[in-house]
Amino acid sequence: MVFFKRWSRKSYGAFKTLSKEVKICILDIDFQRKAPIVDNTSIHYHRTYDDSLDDDPLLLELIEDIDEEESGNRFFKRLRSPIHSLLTLPLYTIPSLFISQGKHYSNRLQTYIPILFKMKISTTLMTTLFCLLSSFLYAQNSVKDSTEMSEYYLEEVTVNSGRVPQVYSDQARIITFIDAESIQEMPVQSFDQVLGYVAGVDMRSRGPLGVQGDVNIRGGSFDQSLILLNGLNMNNPQTGHLNLFLPVDLEAAYAVEVLEGPASRVFGANAFTGAVNVQTKPLDKNNLYAHMMFGDYGLQKYTGRVNLSTEKTRHLVTGSYKKSDGYIDNTDFEDVTFFYHGSYDVKGGTFDLTAGMSDKGFGANSFYTPAYPNQYERNKLYHGSLKFTNNGDIKISPTIYWNRTYDRYELFRDNPAEWYTHHNYHQMDAAGVNVNSIIPSKFGKTSIGFDARYEGIKSNVLGEELNNPIPINGVDNTAYTHGKERFNYSLFLEHNIVLGKFTASAGLMFNYNTQLAESSDGFDVFPGADISYQLSNSVRLFGTVNTAMRIPTYTDLYYAGPTNIGNDSLKEERAVTYEIGSKIDKKGFSGSVSAFRRYGSNIIDWVRTDPNEPWQAQNLTSLTTTGITANAALDFRTLLHEEAFLKNIRMSYIWMTADQSAPDSLASNYVLDQLNHKLTFGLQHGLFIKNLKADWQLVYQDRNGSYTVYDPNGDGYEQAYDPFTTVDLRISYDYKMMYFYAEASNIFDVQYHDIGNIPQPGRWFRAGVRMNLDL
Repeated sequence: MVFFKRWSRKSYGAFKTLSKEVKICILDIDFQRKAPIVDNTSIHYHRTYDDSLDDDPLLLELIEDIDEEESGNRFFKRLRSPIHSLLTLPLYTIPSLFISQGKHYSNRLQTYIPILFKMKISTTLMTTLFCLLSSFLYAQNSVKDSTEMSEYYLEEVTVNSGRVPQVYSDQARIITFIDAESIQEMPVQSFDQVLGYVAGVDMRSRGPLGVQGDVNIRGGSFDQSLILLNGLNMNNPQTGHLNLFLPVDLEAAYAVEVLEGPASRVFGANAFTGAVNVQTKPLDKNNLYAHMMFGDYGLQKYTGRVNLSTEKTRHLVTGSYKKSDGYIDNTDFEDVTFFYHGSYDVKGGTFDLTAGMSDKGFGANSFYTPAYPNQYERNKLYHGSLKFTNNGDIKISPTIYWNRTYDRYELFRDNPAEWYTHHNYHQMDAAGVNVNSIIPSKFGKTSIGFDARYEGIKSNVLGEELNNPIPINGVDNTAYTHGKERFNYSLFLEHNIVLGKFTASAGLMFNYNTQLAESSDGFDVFPGADISYQLSNSVRLFGTVNTAMRIPTYTDLYYAGPTNIGNDSLKEERAVTYEIGSKIDKKGFSGSVSAFRRYGSNIIDWVRTDPNEPWQAQNLTSLTTTGITANAALDFRTLLHEEAFLKNIRMSYIWMTADQSAPDSLASNYVLDQLNHKLTFGLQHGLFIKNLKADWQLVYQDRNGSYTVYDPNGDGYEQAYDPFTTVDLRISYDYKMMYFYAEASNIFDVQYHDIGNIPQPGRWFRAGVRMNLDL
């Protein structure tokens, strides 16, 4: 291995600005005119070490060949940050440019980076490549926490707003990508807290710290958002209240990706207003991670994570346990989660196997109706999936998956009313198979995909009456007396093309649903298109038009209770959304602004005309939602230097309004109480001691609509939501493999309501310690 460290010779001026060790390694580079392997997260080049580089004559000659006068100090002042802006073409095209100018040194799809520099190219291009390599290596060496990968990742990640993954700068959509390193620094312990810092996401949590939260994107309802785990549909057909119930803890996440806007032509039905994709990934190294956290209200959390790696396999095993006595009466919870993700390289490609389970019980104070505050719920989830990705030019990725959820809901946790005879029990199965293919050609990239999904429920409440009741394991004198099954089939077609400064993506989803076929032909077509134009090296304009649909949940269709009544005649929701905007991405600064309008029809909501009547599910005639979004981020470690006092500043904002044709006398439980304004502001800075830093998160919300308040006589009346501001803070210190932190959410103890009349937690202190040990 060759090491460079602040060399004193003038001819090595390229390394004078580096304060850390740089390693020259081998990168797998494809000499063909195609993109490198693309996974769900980023373009990556596997890294291997070769001791023969120590005395490699080409490398030694390369060092001597650097002309200091032409490379110059002015050029290398930019070494402190990745300099992808120096290139006007993707990294993977660089080797192809030099094949005709130099020798082809290897029949394999690999070569030494120094060999590239020995080809007959100009000194300027050679310097550019050399600086690019140095920047990537420096950025990689500066990663400190458990998210460090033994691979080189481009600063610009690949995201999945389409069937064909694209780099972020080419996207014609608003996407928020939050990597594990950022998550580890935030004052958060669960996915709902992370999503709450995205302005386009209205995160309405009935229970804190991941107990239960509704994900609402751009003014839609919680049923209109699609939740994905490694690209797999995790939505629960029983109710969207369980969509964020995942078999994985936050600390096992490699990244969280938020797509704002409809995505039915990409992900299928129910990606109505947007999608959230939680990604996991085994590390390419052996690593041991442990975390303990304690806080107010008897809060405890214990997490363990192991990464094991061999030449052809990578394994991620994680488990977590957390509990609390509750911040008010009947808000206690207990949660256990286990998850496994394994990657196996074979001759023709890679298999990815995931398996997980989660078991959670919690007091549900006024969760679904304030008339009965002593509710309780217990959820269990079992998950498994298997995916194969081939190594060929034409990418084909078949996947199978299965999710089973058990839900027990108690209207009375204890001391039930005389008329209350049984709890509600549900067993939900969602299983599917999908195949996605990416076919490159001189005309762009074409994706053809197919998805088949089964959704079945057994219940003593939801569905159609069964001829033969099914006993419930472990429950006496109660059986599944109702049930329902449905199948959904989708065919996807999408084409992506780059023409100079223009990029375009257009596609169709053909969908057939067996339940919708009971009242119609069950067949639908949903087209969409995204287009963008690169106005300059850092500015891109974009416009999109996309259609979407949502199939009613089993709760929408069949629920019958004292305060909520379903409707088995509900139709599917439909919408078409238009959006225009601009994005900017310069050194140390990124931002976007956009305006959108969504025309929805047959929108499903739970409504009523009198506070003392039950909520009823209905199709509203139409709902038009208009919004403006803005996002900005400053990274001072890139603008200034790595040890800058101010690390970064992040801001996002959304304004929305909704016009609906339903009568004004209708009170809405979900759809018509969208956010009018939401502002988020994040700031990370040092604290005058090395490795001691603070991360602040501010959220301001102003919501439309109202919630029901009951007087001492039990009579209800509507109370408008008040705007509020909360501030969260984490102070952390890391020393070698240890990380210590103290944090508080809602540090000013603001009292507010955000969903129904459930009082949200006030100030909540927490503290913990993490260990990250490479083996």
